[in-house]
Amino acid sequence: MAARPEPQTALDEVVVDDANIEAALEQRERAKGVASNSRKAYENADAQARGFLQALERQLGEGPVRVGRFVVELKRREARAVAFETDASSRVSIRVAKS
Repeated sequence: MAARPEPQTALDEVVVDDANIEAALEQRERAKGVASNSRKAYENADAQARGFLQALERQLGEGPVRVGRFVVELKRREARAVAFETDASSRVSIRVAKS
C-alpha cells in the first residue's frame, strides 16, 4: 500500500493506491444509494401508516389493536430529565471526492 502526497487536494491529504480498499469504497457507495432509496420508501410508507393510525388514537390508548396481521399499541412515556456523559471516541468520515 503505497501512499503519496497529493498537494492539489489539500495540504495535509495523501492518496493511498490500494485497489482492494478502492473497490470496497465503490461497493459501499453503490450500497449507500440503494439504502438511501429504501430508507426514503420506508419513511414515506411509515408516515402514511401512522397518518391512518391517528384516527385510532383513542382506541390505541386502551390496549393492543389488531389490524390484519399487525398488532398496534400506543405506549405513553412521561416527561423526565436525563443526563449522561460520553466517552472519547473517533470517527471515520467517508465521502466521494469532488471531480
